Amino acid sequence: MTVMHQSCAAVLAAVALGAAVGAPAPYDRAFERDLFKTRFAQEVKFRAAAIHVAWGAEALCDSTTQVEPFVLLSVHSIKQRLSVADMKLFSEVTGMDDQWRVVWADEGAPDDLKVLDVVKAINGRPLPAGGTKFEIGALFRGGSLVSNDDQGFWDVVLRARAEAVAGKPMVLTLADDRKLEVDTQKGCAGSVTASSFDADPDIFWRLGNSRAKIPANAMIEAKNADEFRWLAAFGTYFQASQRAIKAVQTAEGASTGFTVGKILLLAVPGAGMVLSAAEAQAEKAIAVDSIVGNADLFANEVVAALGGDPAAGLHLSERMLAKGMKVDAVLMDDFRRSNANEHARRIKAIQAAQAERERAEAKAQEDAQQAAQQQALKPGTVPAVRR
Repeated sequence: MTVMHQSCAAVLAAVALGAAVGAPAPYDRAFERDLFKTRFAQEVKFRAAAIHVAWGAEALCDSTTQVEPFVLLSVHSIKQRLSVADMKLFSEVTGMDDQWRVVWADEGAPDDLKVLDVVKAINGRPLPAGGTKFEIGALFRGGSLVSNDDQGFWDVVLRARAEAVAGKPMVLTLADDRKLEVDTQKGCAGSVTASSFDADPDIFWRLGNSRAKIPANAMIEAKNADEFRWLAAFGTYFQASQRAIKAVQTAEGASTGFTVGKILLLAVPGAGMVLSAAEAQAEKAIAVDSIVGNADLFANEVVAALGGDPAAGLHLSERMLAKGMKVDAVLMDDFRRSNANEHARRIKAIQAAQAERERAEAKAQEDAQQAAQQQALKPGTVPAVRR
């Protein structure tokens, strides 16, 4: 038998043996399925948090607009260019495709607007497919030169928001040509976004006062609603009104730092975060030497104003630091962590004092009512005549 015949015989024998014992099971890609599902869920939570923050911080923003109570996503919103196989699996796991679908709706959205509904147009303008973005600057930072671009989508959304400000209702056209009118709510102009799959997951990016991109690495690490809101508020700061913040500082005679509690009062009127005269006297301004440091404190106060933990961003930053993660801008250095920690501590002290005052006021009111009832039941008391 020749060498060639021997080789062929060996191959046939191996094939026969494989058929006898059974071929190995195909790779089910369970890890990728879980990864796609988890990261997509993270992005939905972040996008919803960004809308809540836009509404909650409206009083601080230099430019305001009307903001829609829903989130639309599609495969075009993925910044990283996935392979054909990965994109197919992503669509299978998340239900996303090349159409813009509802992934979250606030209670203020129309009842007829359901999750996974396809929105074809807003105010009669079709929602476009995504494009490709080339970033020459990525050469200098070691990032990806090519990424997906959803700017066309945002052009339609931002124009519809501006029309809502002018009194024109926001109208969605669904896949079956139904039209739904949506009530919007005043909030911060611009948008804060993050992509679950980003070509540059460690980069913080902003486009003037209109858009800011939170690093995907930070969004993926977020664990709860407060941390998502803190990240969204951090990005919102870069669109917030410097004039409003300076006006508060001037009125209170404060220095260049934030004034604890005052920003909260502006962010959510009626939040109850009013400082007594004694607290205001004892309070000291926290000095911050950079805009990102101010963004930390802004985010602390917005989260607290929305009923959350003002230290949420600090906890997130400490976890990212411990894991050695690469996160631009959001990751705090020692100085920023120290300031954020002291700032959060003061907010919590104010919250606790305010809660105690409210409990005392409620108790005094309850005692007064009980005393009035007991007085009315005493013998000889003439009940009031009802007319």
